[in-house]
Parts: sequence; C-alpha cells; structure tokens
Amino acid sequence: MNIEEIIRQVKQGDCNAFEPVIHAYQQKLFAYCFYLLGNRQEAEDAVQEALIKAYQNLHLYQINQSFLAWLYKIAGNHCLTLLNRRKKWNALLPKFWRQTHEPSAEEAVSKQVEHNFDDLLRGLTAEERQIIILHTIAGYTLDEIAVNFELKAGTVRKRFERIRKKLRSTSTDWEGSNYEQTIRV
Repeated sequence: MNIEEIIRQVKQGDCNAFEPVIHAYQQKLFAYCFYLLGNRQEAEDAVQEALIKAYQNLHLYQINQSFLAWLYKIAGNHCLTLLNRRKKWNALLPKFWRQTHEPSAEEAVSKQVEHNFDDLLRGLTAEERQIIILHTIAGYTLDEIAVNFELKAGTVRKRFERIRKKLRSTSTDWEGSNYEQTIRV
C-alpha cells in the first residue's frame, strides 16, 4: 500500500481510497486501544474515532514519518482523552449513586475482570501503558517510541526500565504469575 498515493487520492476527493488503510491497520489499532482502555466497546469506538481523525487530518501527515506511528499517536491521544473523562466521571459517580445499589451482572463481571492480568496494566499510568504496549505488543523500538512521544531516546529507555521494575514488583505479589512470558518485557 502506497500511502502517498492514498493521500493524493483522498485529497482529490476519493473517499474510498482510505479503505485500504482501515483494513490494514484496524486490528493493530484495536489491540492498542483495548490494552489502553481495558474495554472492548470503548476500544472499538476509539479505533473508529482515531481513523476518522486520521482521515480528516491526512493533510497533516508528514511523509517522512511512519504512517502506523502517526495512527498510534492519534489513537493514543484519543484514548488518553477517554481515560481522563472516565476518571472525572468515576470521581463524580459516588456522589450521585445510591449506596443501596445492587451491582448488575455486567458490573460483577467487570469487577472480576479487574482482578486478572489487566491489573498489571492498570497499575501503570496511561503513558507507561502506551510505552509498554508500543514496545512489547506493537514491536516498536524504544528509539521509535521516543520519536513518537517527541522525547529523548534515553528518557524513554529510563522510563521503560522503571516500568519493567514496577511490573516485576507487582507480579511477584501474584503466586505463580510470570508476567515476562505474558507481556514479553
């Protein structure tokens, strides 16, 4: 897929020219958003929003950078916005929620899910999750992540090492857990 050709076609008004981009990157973006958000529906919505934003801002894409890295940045920023909204909502919710509320089946399942592997990722900040996911799941080098975050490579390496230590200390609390095999850090 030649991204330069796709951009040219989209600028000329061919809406269907963006379709190969959607098919090529949708699954990778979904995995990234899912690991950041921890919710399938929110991740699906985030991918759609990120692809729409990418389409609308295609004129801002610089040909000399990785297109996938550009998409990850758009998706990551959108996920961070959603996480911030969720945090604000969760802070307000107890003020309005009745104490006698019985949890629904969906809430019970959600609580159960929070006690598994995802707890490792949830113990990280949003930026830490982005770094670990981009490196271990998406396969980006730390140097590529540094470029994507507009940081120095040494800064990203130090942050990555801190994240690894944090994950190691958290995973030792789990009897029989082996996070390194699970997350390939």
